[in-house]
Amino acid sequence: MTPLGFFGRVLLLLVPAFAAWYLLGAVLAAPAVWLVSEILPAWLPALVASVYLDGATMTVVSSLGEAGGSFLPAEQAGGALGFRIDSRVLSYSMPFFAALHFATPLPGRWERFARGLFVLWLLLVPGLISTALKDLMLTLGESFLAAPGTPPADAVALAYQFNTLMVPPLAPILLWGWEARRSPAIQALFPALFPATPEADGVAGHDDKAPGTPSRRSPLER
Repeated sequence: MTPLGFFGRVLLLLVPAFAAWYLLGAVLAAPAVWLVSEILPAWLPALVASVYLDGATMTVVSSLGEAGGSFLPAEQAGGALGFRIDSRVLSYSMPFFAALHFATPLPGRWERFARGLFVLWLLLVPGLISTALKDLMLTLGESFLAAPGTPPADAVALAYQFNTLMVPPLAPILLWGWEARRSPAIQALFPALFPATPEADGVAGHDDKAPGTPSRRSPLER
């Protein structure tokens, strides 16, 4: 397998991976949304009444409503504000990871894939929370900042930027790289990124090369 062949396999696998991700959007988002539904109302009861999943969309129901240009408790305003967040904006890291993972020759690939998917599920939680906080802050303004337990505006902005712009594209690559470091095929394709380990070379904790034989080292080790 060549580097071009590997990336070709990744591109081919992206098609079924993204198709499955789109069709199973609600299933993939459900564990993370359930955690958010437990965290947000307990953390900010003055702002969040409930959180639920509708398809692949997470809906945050506020404890406040709007009446006459002011934000009041939902009972006084005659209704609550709702915020809809498409989980697919954050969960596209999952099919990306799946394509990279299944293009890589590794033993126990389904077990490894399950572990990686679990990590991406956990990372989806702060992404959904930070997006909800951003929507609440931009809509409620001072009412949000004055509520007990709310983080500073700068912290909300930084968390939102990090969890939506950095985590979804980088997390699957880092997870794949952590697993791929054990694949001899990937080590041979990208020796500078994945130096061969003693285990991959069949060496059990010692060097059995003939005296005077130079050791193989990647450019990153020099």
